[in-house]
Amino acid sequence: MKALLPYLKPFRKQCIIGPLCKWIEAILELILPTIMAFMINEGVMQHDQQVVIACGALMVLMVFIGFGFSLVCQYNAAIASQGFGTNMRNLLFAHIMKLSYEDLDEFSHSTLFTRISSDVNQLQLAVAMLIRLVIRSPFIVIGAVIMAMLLDMRLALILIACVPLIALVLTLYIKYTTPLYQAYQKKLDRFLSILEQNLSGVRVIRAFLSQRHASKQLEEAAYDLQKQMLHVSRLSALLNPITALIINGAIVILLWNGMLSLPDAIPAGTLIAFINYATQILLALVAVSNLIVIFSKAQASAERVNELLATEIKQESGTLNTVPDQQTAIQCEHMSFTYKKAANPSLNDITLQIISGQSIGIIGGTGSGKSTLAAIWMNLYPCEGIRLFGAAPAQYDTRLLNELITLIPQTSELFSGTLRDNLMQGNSDASDSELWKALNDAQAIDFVKQKGKGLEFPIEAGGKNLSGGQRQRIAIARGLLRNTKITVFDDSFSALDYETDAKLREALNSYTDMTKIIISQRVATLYRCDKILVLDNGNAVGFDTHENLCDSCLVYREICHSQQFGKEGAL
Repeated sequence: MKALLPYLKPFRKQCIIGPLCKWIEAILELILPTIMAFMINEGVMQHDQQVVIACGALMVLMVFIGFGFSLVCQYNAAIASQGFGTNMRNLLFAHIMKLSYEDLDEFSHSTLFTRISSDVNQLQLAVAMLIRLVIRSPFIVIGAVIMAMLLDMRLALILIACVPLIALVLTLYIKYTTPLYQAYQKKLDRFLSILEQNLSGVRVIRAFLSQRHASKQLEEAAYDLQKQMLHVSRLSALLNPITALIINGAIVILLWNGMLSLPDAIPAGTLIAFINYATQILLALVAVSNLIVIFSKAQASAERVNELLATEIKQESGTLNTVPDQQTAIQCEHMSFTYKKAANPSLNDITLQIISGQSIGIIGGTGSGKSTLAAIWMNLYPCEGIRLFGAAPAQYDTRLLNELITLIPQTSELFSGTLRDNLMQGNSDASDSELWKALNDAQAIDFVKQKGKGLEFPIEAGGKNLSGGQRQRIAIARGLLRNTKITVFDDSFSALDYETDAKLREALNSYTDMTKIIISQRVATLYRCDKILVLDNGNAVGFDTHENLCDSCLVYREICHSQQFGKEGAL
């Protein structure tokens, strides 16, 4: 929790005003029982109506004043907690956006979601309680004991005797519940991960009639989560009753002593004041108990948030703001790459040179390293032995690097909004004519016109109201709008039919200044490229034209044979 306190600095004023107002309210609340004792002893018992009226009016006034201070505290607590939560979410999101793929591989999507949502919500609640109750509740407990001592030391000792017992209960609770909350958050991550997989893969589940298996897997995770939460809840459920038992026991002893004493030994007002102070202590301790529960959860959440924030950003922006070499787009010299925890390298000793403006195809079997190579060129994974226009990707300023290379992945991520909104993510300054040209080049213009509404056509989250091929073409149009020096099409033609594929490749020929890297499993998509890189288990086994590879590369010939594609074209 301490590591997150600096993020409260923008709300220092609220963190001072709020507790101060609550402290003043607590002082007024502590004085009330003493005034009541005076009113009973000197007014009611002495039949003095003036004292009763004066004390009653004073108590009402104090209640209203305390209520006003309480409202001010609540207002400041809301500003600080909501502002803190908003800032933390923005901070976490910005940090996640800076992490490399290598860093993100350490976290699942579900755990990132829970850390930026439920964990921050828990911290936000802790901040609100910090301002509202952290000072008030302990002050009420201590103040009530002091006020009781001023009234009657002998009876006050009964209340003081409760303090060590309650402190022991709270200490044991903190010791045993914090690890349980941490385990609960991990189980919640697992449950959300399984839920995300089942919801995103619902079509596959139905197609293979595996609903029973998916439901069983989810039920087991939910039961495990429920079991953990019940374990924590049982301990939490014991906290308030045990605390109440101790205080109520003290009240019984107070009443017993009051009845055994001589009539004049303990005035009625004093006894009532003691009971009020005991009740205040009880309510304050219940609040402390709830605070312990909240802060135990917040401690577990804070550790998870700190773990994410502590993840070092390995790929800081470089300082290079110019392009040293305009002629050589990509150069790899004995480049190798191995994923973390992987036994074997995904890419091994890759050496090649791609001239600016060339059209390069990349082909290979599943797991041969095609997408990994593209990710490295994008600087998504740090790797030695690579140059983009004469400099390592890490040397470039991030903004310039983004202006040099674009990756259009196979999975077309579209966002809820209009078609215009999605396209302008590629170029926020694009005119309508540029948007329509990109759609035309991506072979998307026909179906867009058929949909009606043109650029204002509404797209659902993930592009659910579009087919796979339509989503791919919109994603390609969005990528073309960036008009970068290098564009990598990572199997982004896979959902297109052969005719659309051919028209799209023909349209790409007009982008003469763009170096086009086309990754595909289909020879028909690549055979007209200037050169084709053939990968086999991370090794470059060929880099030449289609015709030469048919003669010199066994792996490429086997791929062509499996697709019934010969040296001259389709068989």
